[in-house]
Parts: sequence; C-alpha cells; structure tokens
Amino acid sequence: MKKMTKISTVVASLLIAGSASAITPGAYVGAGVGDSVLRTPSVNSVPGVATSQSRGGLGGRVFAGYNFTKNFGLEAALAAYASSTAKASMAGRSVSQKDSLNALSLIGKGYLPLGDTGLNAYVLGGLAEVRNQLRTTGNLVPASQTGTTSTNSLRPTYGLGMSYDLPNQMTTSLELSRIQGKGNMRTSDSAIPNADMISLNLGYNFG
Repeated sequence: MKKMTKISTVVASLLIAGSASAITPGAYVGAGVGDSVLRTPSVNSVPGVATSQSRGGLGGRVFAGYNFTKNFGLEAALAAYASSTAKASMAGRSVSQKDSLNALSLIGKGYLPLGDTGLNAYVLGGLAEVRNQLRTTGNLVPASQTGTTSTNSLRPTYGLGMSYDLPNQMTTSLELSRIQGKGNMRTSDSAIPNADMISLNLGYNFG
C-alpha cells in the first residue's frame, strides 16, 4: 500500500512538473477556430425600405512561429473572417453587399509566465497584409449596382491571450486579436473594417 502511494506521488509530481513549464523555446505550428466579426457600419433605417444585416460568425486561423526565449517569439498566421452582409429592398427591387476579409500577419509575442501554474499571459503586435473584398449586387435604383471591389492593404494588428502548456509538447491558448481597419466604410468601397477574432487554438511545439 505504501509502495503504491509512493508511485502515485511520483507520477503526480511528474505530471505537475510537465504541465507547469514555461513557454518552450523553439518552433511551433497550430490552428484555431472561434468567433470573428467585421465591424461594418449598421444599416441606416429609411422609411419604405426593408433592411437586414448579418455580422459575425465562425472564423479560423493557421499559424507557425518560433519562440526565441520563454518571454519572446515571432509568429506568422493566415486568418479568415466570417463575412458581413447587408441588404435593402423596396417595391420589388433590392441591393445587397457582402464584405469578406482574410489576412496574412507577422507578429511579435511577449510572454509572461504566471509562476509555476503552466499559464502564460501574452500580448501580440505586428502587421497584417489584408485582402478585403466588397461585392455589391442588385438594382434598388434603375442603374445597375453589381460589382466587386478588392482592396489590399498593410494594416496594424494587436491583441492579447492566455496559453497553457499541455503534456506531449502541446499548448492551448485563448486569444483575442484585432486588425485595425482604415477609411470610412459608409463613403468608400475601398475602406477596410476593423476585424476582430476570439479564437481557441491548439499548437504543437518542436522544441
């Protein structure tokens, strides 16, 4: 009985030690899914015009990075956001707009290990190459309104998160990030909305 108790204590200690390590220096890869939203303007209410709008939904990302120390790393990520749509109709005519966005980003990450808990708080900041596409279809007015505007732009991105080190070189994290938009969405088809995502990620560490 005493022998089994000692073995259980050793096993528990090993598990705790394995899960309480700080960020592992070296390369890593991973993927995440979560809630995303493009902060497009709300549709104005106009008498006699029926309007509807849909913003937010499932987004996803894949990433690869390298942690130089337990406190600093670099990461490249490709993210896709849920599209935003708006529609207006009147007297049998309608027009709709669909805004879609994806981004390739390069960020720096600063980690703060929270004691021996296995938790690491972190902040991130960098640049994202954004591709935003606005597609308009319909004929609310006699002139045709069908067309697509694609805009590429380098935009700042930032965020924060919390990661937890799992056994077998795995790490999970909960991350909130934003890509900063530009321009006036109400007056310019080439404007870019703020893009937000909160994602649950799972990564594998090669270090």
